[in-house]
Amino acid sequence: MTIDGQSVTVPPGTLIVEAAKNVGVEIPVFCYHHKLDPVGACRLCLVDIAPGPPRPQTACTTPVAPNMVIKTQSAMAVQARAEILEFELVNHPLDCPVCDKGGECPLQDFTFRHGYPTSRIDGPRLHFKKPIPLSANIALDRERCVLCYRCTRYYDEIAWEQELTTGQRGVQSFITSQFDQPLTSIFSGNIIDLCPVGALTSRVWRFESRPWDMTQTGSVCSKCAVGCSVTLWQRRGQLVRVTSRENDDIDEGWICDRGRFDYTDVNDPKRLRVPVVKGAGSTWNTAIDALAAGIKGKGPKLGISLPQDLTNEEAFLFRRLLDGPLKGAKVKMHGRTALPEPDPNQLLIKEIDDARVIVVVASDTEKDVPVVNLRIKKAVSKRGAQLIVVHPDGVDLDRNPHTVHVRNAAGSAAAEVEKLASHELLKSPGGPVAILFGDGHGSEDAADLAAACAELASKVGGKVMPLYRATNERGALDAGVAGWDKLDGVQALLSWGPPPTAGIPSSVKFLATWDHLQRPDHSRAAVVLPATTFAEQQGSYTNLEGRVQFLRPPIPVAEPLKESWEVLTELAVALGLELGYTGIFAVQRDAAQTLPGLADLAEPPSPTPVPTPVLIGPAHP
Repeated sequence: MTIDGQSVTVPPGTLIVEAAKNVGVEIPVFCYHHKLDPVGACRLCLVDIAPGPPRPQTACTTPVAPNMVIKTQSAMAVQARAEILEFELVNHPLDCPVCDKGGECPLQDFTFRHGYPTSRIDGPRLHFKKPIPLSANIALDRERCVLCYRCTRYYDEIAWEQELTTGQRGVQSFITSQFDQPLTSIFSGNIIDLCPVGALTSRVWRFESRPWDMTQTGSVCSKCAVGCSVTLWQRRGQLVRVTSRENDDIDEGWICDRGRFDYTDVNDPKRLRVPVVKGAGSTWNTAIDALAAGIKGKGPKLGISLPQDLTNEEAFLFRRLLDGPLKGAKVKMHGRTALPEPDPNQLLIKEIDDARVIVVVASDTEKDVPVVNLRIKKAVSKRGAQLIVVHPDGVDLDRNPHTVHVRNAAGSAAAEVEKLASHELLKSPGGPVAILFGDGHGSEDAADLAAACAELASKVGGKVMPLYRATNERGALDAGVAGWDKLDGVQALLSWGPPPTAGIPSSVKFLATWDHLQRPDHSRAAVVLPATTFAEQQGSYTNLEGRVQFLRPPIPVAEPLKESWEVLTELAVALGLELGYTGIFAVQRDAAQTLPGLADLAEPPSPTPVPTPVLIGPAHP
């Protein structure tokens, strides 16, 4: 076909709006989004199509056809788009100077590029009460809304929840929550990214900064084992915003609310910045010497609590300490499952899309691995996959009325999985089978369950995926430090990150903490070391499918803080082990050569580019 005189070939079924991207032709859209079903609600994408009726047609709902001739710059198409924009602006408040979307707003951009040069609107505008707090994290400004319905369609199609709807009709229509109740979905924040105007904004970031005031860095989420791609926005040394960054292999552009909103501790004015020994400020040398003296030679009387977002580099260095001066110490990783190392023939996240039958065992995926939960929903609602859930309680995936839910007694999931081979859906699945399993938050014998799932996979021709919960549990398993030891009875404890879930054992006589925030348990600590956060940390995580991904810190480590690799190297020296590392890359090279699961650390990729927002007007310094 031809678009504005340029020939282009695309697969059958491609929508015109997508075909135009192949030749660099912009067709403006509000309601269309490539991850949602097209609806043609806003009519902004009108183009001139031949052969066809002599009227503008929507590019977002019209599939291509052989020898089609499309004109986006004909007089008819240009006038149609300008008039649609004029309609959109009839009741818009035109409050761009105070709108959080300013500088990255498609309505601004399209008005400049496709709208009439002067406004003919001089009548009174429609007004709504504003802003409406949809939840603790999201505000709604109804006056700015263009009724594209991206937010309501996202809830229906992607999240399988009906928390948003449309109130009233005609010109009085507005977006509202169901029964005026607050949004509770763990996926609610995605509607902020989806909104093409400033109608839905983050209350956590509201009025904080402008796009041109910030620098953006592509990194990896630290809140669970999925490893979603995110963009971290920094302004004046503070992390001011976290947004999604599309990675079709993992997240498809969605992130959960934990990843989007749980970052304010990075900017906490009470952040720990200096080492403390016995209640008073200290130097790093003194603090590390005191820590080494308190934990050296303790053997099994030493307990170590590791954070769930331990990086691969930290895990490798810690393994060196456990093989040497800290040999015999009890180790427990915060938030980890009891799942064993994965099967070599492991399922990848993107392979869930093509599964004909999906079996989810001993996990409420919405809580454990949120974005994998969305991937399952996509396979069911858009690809027609059948869904089987084995879980004692009701779970989020039960929203699908066709879900086959086997309600097992706690601890009996393995026995139920063994019976599934004879289930009608698995006798002839008609394609790939995906088996995802957790540990029931400790209620299941993880080894037996893993064996039962592997056996089921071999019988039905499927693949398995253990649903690890801790951020870098997979990497810690590869390094051999993902401990599950009980810390009861230890006399010395190094608490790295949040304190152990069960609290500090009463037997502890020497307590050292390494954390970025002050916590009540610190009052008992003989040594307190300040830690960096995910926004300052160099390193990498291995997600639940085994993919190594690199952290890109947007905020430099400000003295007197030190990076963890440096602290661990100095601690090793104080314990009598000379590691000799002078930078993170040397650690990565050694880890890649020593541990097969971390081989991808050998060649860190170049920084991942992130899209630059289109700015209206000059970029301010």
